[in-house]
Amino acid sequence: MRAKILIVEDESIVALNIKNRLEKLGYAVVATISSGEVAIQIAAEAFPDLVLMDIKLKGKIDGIEAATIIRSQFKIPVVYLTAYADDETLNRAKMAEPYGFILKPFESRDLCTAIEIALYKHQIEMQLREREQWLGITLKSIGDAVITTDSQGLVTFMNPVAEELTRWKQEEVLGNELTQVFHAVHEITREAIQNPVEVALREGVTVGLENHTVLIAKDGTEIPIDDSAAPIKNDVGQILGAVLIFHDVTEQQQFQALLQKTNEELGLQVAQSVDQLQQANEQLRAEIAQRKRLENELRSALEKERELNELKSRILTTISHEYRTPLTTILSSTQLIEQYEARLTVEKKQKHFHRVYRAIEYLTKLVNDVLFVDQAEASRLEFHPASLDVEQLAREVVEEFQPQIAGTRTLLFSRRGDLTLALLDESLVKLILRNLLSNAIKYSPQGSEIRLELVLEQHEVIFRVSDRGIGILSGDRDRLFKKFERGSNIGTAPGVGLGLAIVQECVDLHGGEVVVESEVNVGTTFTVILPLTKP
Repeated sequence: MRAKILIVEDESIVALNIKNRLEKLGYAVVATISSGEVAIQIAAEAFPDLVLMDIKLKGKIDGIEAATIIRSQFKIPVVYLTAYADDETLNRAKMAEPYGFILKPFESRDLCTAIEIALYKHQIEMQLREREQWLGITLKSIGDAVITTDSQGLVTFMNPVAEELTRWKQEEVLGNELTQVFHAVHEITREAIQNPVEVALREGVTVGLENHTVLIAKDGTEIPIDDSAAPIKNDVGQILGAVLIFHDVTEQQQFQALLQKTNEELGLQVAQSVDQLQQANEQLRAEIAQRKRLENELRSALEKERELNELKSRILTTISHEYRTPLTTILSSTQLIEQYEARLTVEKKQKHFHRVYRAIEYLTKLVNDVLFVDQAEASRLEFHPASLDVEQLAREVVEEFQPQIAGTRTLLFSRRGDLTLALLDESLVKLILRNLLSNAIKYSPQGSEIRLELVLEQHEVIFRVSDRGIGILSGDRDRLFKKFERGSNIGTAPGVGLGLAIVQECVDLHGGEVVVESEVNVGTTFTVILPLTKP
């Protein structure tokens, strides 16, 4: 679906030029507006995906004021287009949190790059905002008190239970040392208890609080507490912070005292008292197990948040890098056609159109691959098995690649087995075959053969893609199906390292497996085994 762009520019000629450029680049222009007031109205009605905003506008409000209103009310990303780059203008513009700032005059390539990065950044930020809201709700709903710190022991979060027990509000202590909030002593000796977060940060281990620990709240109230502190680590073991989880054990102490008194008074009812004590112990163990589960869920949520941040950073870096070459190809070809149309032969025009088409096709595949990986990370991939003629599908995919390799390589197809129809997800099977065949072609020398073999058995479908290419180094195999990972011996071959990760996701959804056999400079064979049910 094409992105919808709203152009706000008071120079009609400039606005028309921008509109023509955007439409050539494949975007849908909602409207070209010359005033901030009308821009706000159109944004509310059409809700575009992005606004290109000139800073100097005619009317009561300028582009910065209009951008501020659009950003705050409709959460629509804004990229500034302006000829003004003085410090005062830049400082005012930053207050509206723009997603880009392009100085006039500019190239179509710069405009397209700024728009794509802004759109993707906005999409990632929306997803992160949803996850942050989910994490905040989870932490606030936990029945225990939760306080998190950074690696220096400075408070970064307190849930409502922690505020209630310590008598401190989160806004009062954010950025301050934990010792300001969490002051504990031994109930009997009155000696200060060593801060468990300090131990967790220093030694990198989970630390349990001592028995008879009393929390001294802000107003001097003493509350008996129990639980533990644990470090928050990244995937390489670096400590990013710590989480302290504790709860009021007053009720438990009162219960134990009452139980003891009851045992003394009843005397002859020892058997019944023991029974009650066992039940209480089982309940206590269940509560402890529940708290431990919540602690693990909290650590998992924090780890997932860190992984999403890292994935966002890698996606943005990859998109920015991989967009440059195809965008340059599109810009150069379109400029040549525009400037020298009358002098170009039909064959040369077709050559440039083909270059543009291939570049757009590459960009489209790149965006689709990234979106597929993003959906997989969020567990939103859909699986729709249906009755499928597997041989016909395989032949159609082979035919797709024949024009690409005509005269350079040979793509052969064969099949074994009597089965024809099977219950599989057609779109996912096509993704598997397209990615495996694309890699086989990419990493095979000219004049070589590539084979797709289909084996149809009673309970499974087997696809086997073989090439005589560069092969895979043994040290690369463990990370072969990870996102953004590529072989060490691929040289300058294009790609971002998502194809095999997508293959793995598609195979997993079918409950199948993928096996790799490879020898350097001899060739590689990928075998995909998909279990099936006859329709």
